[in-house]
Amino acid sequence: MGINRRHSENVYYDRHGKMHHRRRIGSEYRHHHHHHRRWKRVLLIVLAVVLLCGAGLFTTWRILDAVGRNALYKSAQENVPTLAQAAAAEDAQENTAGQESSSKIWKDGWVRYQDKVYEYNDQILTFLVMGIDDMNYARAKSGGQSGGQADSLFLLVMNPETKQISVVAINRNTMTKIDVYDADGNFDHTGVGQICLAHGYGDGMEESCEREKKAVSNLLYSLPISGYAAINMGAVPMINDAVGGVTVPRMTYQDGKIEYGKDQTLMGEEAYRFVHYRGNDFDAATYRLEKQKVYLKALMTKMLASVKANPASIVNLYQSVSPYMVTDVDVSEVTYLAGQMGSYSLNLDTIYSLQGETKMGDQGFEEFYYDEAALYEMMLQVFYREVPEEEYKQ
Repeated sequence: MGINRRHSENVYYDRHGKMHHRRRIGSEYRHHHHHHRRWKRVLLIVLAVVLLCGAGLFTTWRILDAVGRNALYKSAQENVPTLAQAAAAEDAQENTAGQESSSKIWKDGWVRYQDKVYEYNDQILTFLVMGIDDMNYARAKSGGQSGGQADSLFLLVMNPETKQISVVAINRNTMTKIDVYDADGNFDHTGVGQICLAHGYGDGMEESCEREKKAVSNLLYSLPISGYAAINMGAVPMINDAVGGVTVPRMTYQDGKIEYGKDQTLMGEEAYRFVHYRGNDFDAATYRLEKQKVYLKALMTKMLASVKANPASIVNLYQSVSPYMVTDVDVSEVTYLAGQMGSYSLNLDTIYSLQGETKMGDQGFEEFYYDEAALYEMMLQVFYREVPEEEYKQ
């Protein structure tokens, strides 16, 4: 039975598989009541804080906390990364047959690598944060190629076992498989291109975010992603000033080298220029990514301290940023995360990055080719845990 294209173009599905209808305005489809949903979400968060400050403190918090936790972990535990099928896993696979015959039990999803066995840590929560090249409020756009590029891509990884938040930075020019759509929004093919372009094939809202999320997940061996937040660059000055400014070193880039100068405290538009400017030098995207990593480390340190001192501060920030943001994290999930933040520390001494090489493509655009073996090892380090020998050896 064929797909009803007219019907399929009028609906989209969220990460829980729920169908939503778009409303047609003029010649384009827009997500139904998007602005109402956004402000409804903000009002729900404000209401939650009010309730938490009143007589229903404990009960309200526990309900929202439990609902949020269940929703996040349901999403996180739906799939397991496919490291066992990766090319870099040859060393892991070559002894698998013999291992199965001599082991007490060999579980699906286990990976053997360099004489050790690993399993995916399904207690981890992973969030994709996208910086979109747009200074305006988030809004639905017409056409199938108007979503805007994801100039910044970071994964925030919450590990409840170590109580640490790690960060994985992804070069915007990373070459990987992405879904390509035509100007009318119809799927055309899956090809190899810069990962930042996946967001561009969409409407700039949930549609674009889901496509970028899919590209990032596929790059990382089908890694489950618990939620996303796409923030237009126009929100950077607001976020920066909400924490009282961010102090970073001056950074310059010349002849392929980054030089660090004296510290400076960025305010307002200075923050936007710092994280956005990259210049015209070859591999300038890598330079900008390094600046973004430096900035993110300083920003998150101040932000986490603010949340620990006053959990409600995250609501104020959410309200300010909301017009610039598209996210699938709802009020119960925000409540759960806010409650957890106080017990976590930032593991920012090492911000993980994909290793690789930048080349100039045939069309005159930079292309970043990642080192698959290094990516594989990073996946084991960040998202997996070692299985004790007594669990798989006789």
